[in-house]
Amino acid sequence: MGVTTKLGLYALGLVAVFGAMFGVGSLVGPVLPGSAPEHSVEQLQDSTADTGGNGGREETR
Repeated sequence: MGVTTKLGLYALGLVAVFGAMFGVGSLVGPVLPGSAPEHSVEQLQDSTADTGGNGGREETR
């Protein structure tokens, strides 16, 4: 078996393994605890927008 064939089979094996793991991950999805807080990046960005973008700290000039 030549080097090209070995590398091709190795690459094919990697594609098969990663493809299978991606499929399993898509089926199972993220497992979150039942008491997980419902925060989002959008909510966090909105809270900084209300304070003038300085995170609630007063400006010292």
